[in-house]
Amino acid sequence: MKDKLHINTSPEGYDFSEIKQRFFDINENRLKRIDADLRTSQRDFLTLLPLLFHVNHPLLPGYISKDTPIGIPSYKPGKKSLHLAQKIARSFEFKSKAYREFNIEAIYLMGSSGTIAYNDSSDFDIWICHSENIDEDLVEELEAKAQAVQEWANKNKIEANIYLVNPGKLRKGELGFLTDESSGSALNSLLLEEFYRTSVLLQGRYPLWWLVPPQHEHEYEDYVERLKEKRFVHSKEHIDFGGLRSIEANEFYGATLWLLYKGISSPYKSILKILLMQAYASEFPQVDMLGMYFKKSVYEGEDELELLDPYIMMLDKVEDFLKNSGDEDRLRLARRSFYFKVNEKMSEIENDGEKNWRQRALTKLINKWGWSKADVEVLDKKENWKINQVLTERNALIYEFKISYRFLSNFAHRHVESKNLIRQSDLNVLGRKIYAAFERKAGKIDLVYRGITEQLFESHLSLHKLYSDNGTSFWVAFDGVVPAKDVAITAPLKRSLSLVELLCWCYFNKIINQKTIVGLYSNDTDLTDKEIRSLIENLESHFYKTEIEERSSDDYRQPANIIANATYINVGIDPLLIDRKDGTHITSERSDAFKYGSRHSNLTVTIDQVLLTSWQEVLIFSYRGVTGLMDCLKEYMQWAPPSKGRRPPAINASSFSSYRGNSISKRVEQLFNSVYECFYSTRYAQVTKFILGVEWGYYILSLDEDNLKYHKTDSLEGLIKYLSVPNETYSQWVFDNETLEKHVLPLIYDENRPGCVQCFYEIKKEGADIYVLDEKGTLSYQEDIFYDVTTLMRHYSKFFESIHNRMHFVAQQSSQDTAIRVDEVKFYMIRRDRAGNKVLTEQAVNKYMRSSQYVSLQVIVDLLENQPIFTLFYEDEEFSSLQYGDKLYQEVVRKVLKSRVSDEVYDIYVTDIDLSPAILNADVNSLQTSRYLLYKRQIEESLKKAVSEI
Repeated sequence: MKDKLHINTSPEGYDFSEIKQRFFDINENRLKRIDADLRTSQRDFLTLLPLLFHVNHPLLPGYISKDTPIGIPSYKPGKKSLHLAQKIARSFEFKSKAYREFNIEAIYLMGSSGTIAYNDSSDFDIWICHSENIDEDLVEELEAKAQAVQEWANKNKIEANIYLVNPGKLRKGELGFLTDESSGSALNSLLLEEFYRTSVLLQGRYPLWWLVPPQHEHEYEDYVERLKEKRFVHSKEHIDFGGLRSIEANEFYGATLWLLYKGISSPYKSILKILLMQAYASEFPQVDMLGMYFKKSVYEGEDELELLDPYIMMLDKVEDFLKNSGDEDRLRLARRSFYFKVNEKMSEIENDGEKNWRQRALTKLINKWGWSKADVEVLDKKENWKINQVLTERNALIYEFKISYRFLSNFAHRHVESKNLIRQSDLNVLGRKIYAAFERKAGKIDLVYRGITEQLFESHLSLHKLYSDNGTSFWVAFDGVVPAKDVAITAPLKRSLSLVELLCWCYFNKIINQKTIVGLYSNDTDLTDKEIRSLIENLESHFYKTEIEERSSDDYRQPANIIANATYINVGIDPLLIDRKDGTHITSERSDAFKYGSRHSNLTVTIDQVLLTSWQEVLIFSYRGVTGLMDCLKEYMQWAPPSKGRRPPAINASSFSSYRGNSISKRVEQLFNSVYECFYSTRYAQVTKFILGVEWGYYILSLDEDNLKYHKTDSLEGLIKYLSVPNETYSQWVFDNETLEKHVLPLIYDENRPGCVQCFYEIKKEGADIYVLDEKGTLSYQEDIFYDVTTLMRHYSKFFESIHNRMHFVAQQSSQDTAIRVDEVKFYMIRRDRAGNKVLTEQAVNKYMRSSQYVSLQVIVDLLENQPIFTLFYEDEEFSSLQYGDKLYQEVVRKVLKSRVSDEVYDIYVTDIDLSPAILNADVNSLQTSRYLLYKRQIEESLKKAVSEI
């Protein structure tokens, strides 16, 4: 330890060369420790790094252009640097030249490098400090260069995170956006404080902060000005990052959020720093920062690296805080966290063996803590911990995370002055990842192994189906071979109502894989050992290890989406088994899994869907029956709203419980794909309806904005009635491929398009079935007496012409211009081809062929006291319901019969209808061919009834 510096209150009282030398000596000794820790590739990288930012050479890593900002003051590459550069680019020759300006002021390492906490898995955090005067477009080039160098390092198995730092912005507290390795706006003063106590200068200028004595930190800017005025410092030797000002209250909150974010994947590293935040917060507003403790120690002559080690200083501070709080459990967790961070397995080192400096320092701490050899051995075997021990540790970590968050959140709310210190976008990212990792909810798989161990594999697993006191069945998993007689005395790994959820919990926590031997203990289920094996193999095929690993912070800037999934149908259920006792199965030529056999059985009894999201959540959703199938469709589509234009991924359906499992799963996949095609691939998505037949009923699926909704009709008659309801706008109808495949409705709706009225007729023995699709896609269906094609087409043609003229006239009189105009009318004959399948043949109206005789009527419909009033005109004679009441149609028929010239029977058709404004509600959108057809059918059926009665 060196002598204390003579301290005076004026700059003239200091030997600044001695101050600088003390910091440089510490820096040099840390560099030596760093060098001793490195692999050859890492050492070569750090040796070459300054040269890459000193020159622009097309063949060296990181080259962007000859204009990219470069140049480090006082830097001269050594032989080793030049040799490494020439190994990459043989033609490279370093030419010493005079730089007009040095755009790269310094390169620093910060973090654990050179400290007790550095280990083989540690990465490099590198600050490239550039001039404050570089134009923004050149800063972008420099950013690209740094990114290219980082990618080059990563390709060479060197984990490096390179950050551009503008000292002027750092002084003002302006940090970049949050990334996976950068704290964004969450930490400002705290980041600078950590930098000052952990940073190591690789090349370039030293921090001016070194030369401001600890007792003058509160007047940092003024003191710096006095140094400059007296010319004790030269502007070309140092960088001014600013002083350690007081920490804002809600910066503790932001820092804790960021550390929780990092703690999801590295809990032990984060725990210490989170506890440090609490220790700082407990001292607020007079926070005794470690950075200041480091500076005071140097000024007082301390030069022992162990005593100045930033991680040992942090541990000491955290220990003092927890001891004063009297919290022994958290103190033990802090010490374990420190031990795991250092990553030296002390139980494997002989007591009298040679130890490196880390091991020597750690031995002192272990003795100080009173740990036994057995205690250390347990910690050193962490990778082999069993699940119950991992769960205990996981609960301790989560408890610490939660208590720390609550403590610092409450602190921030009590002391916060500015709500804008942390950007809202950064808070969103931090909050989303924390929520995804720690929030418990139904169906979510808790990944307990993360950050603790990767080795939870069990060679044997026992699955038991048990029952609660109220008769509810559930599944239990045990490690090893546990027969039924030992269930009551054996601690289980996990319980769950869902077998799929239980298997997923075991799989995603790396307890089982294809090599695990699973014993099944259940007598009242269709589940088999083969199905269990198939489920595990399928999980491995759809969920790769890499997909569950750390995600980018960019993923949390947007809503979660599905990155991998699997859907399991009828797990443990054979839907074809009628009688379990004698093994009777349903057999049928009707193969549709949604209406199988003569009973129209739905073979999709249960659905279990497993989703891995971009927020690293594993979610299980279970559904049952037809309603479950609809809900599964509905909820799955919510992951990819149709308005965004990108459909959800394929559902990867599988079923292993019956011999028809493959066809059942393929049918479910086909349905999902058809629904995607319907609602994601058409400009009419918001007005499109999808029709699916399940069991004896029909489901109509449609979008309400981005939410899928469904409506059920119990029969074909109910479906036709639903299709006949008038629409305000055009509707597109799509039929599932296996729904009504032998009926004419899907054929008819294939021709549906806006602005076109289409009349389809199918001739039968006793008449004709007539289907009309109007300009808005609404169906009108009528069974009619058939005489000949010409009569049918001509009278409908006349009717359409009359009402469309009226509709056009009403639309012209209205101020609204939203009605769909009728552009054309088409007729189609429905017939069978040689294979017996129904087909459509378009027909033209023959105006010259003579039709059978029929009576033509004109009708006016009005409204009086909410009751429709009908007025019929036959041969210029008026018949009104006001005059004849219920006898209206009999009177019209009598008049028609009297007028006949022979006894020949011919039909009575309505060929013109006028609907009053009262009927239309004065709304031009209610103008629709189907509304006129509705009255036409009602009136013609009433006339037929009157004819039969007379």
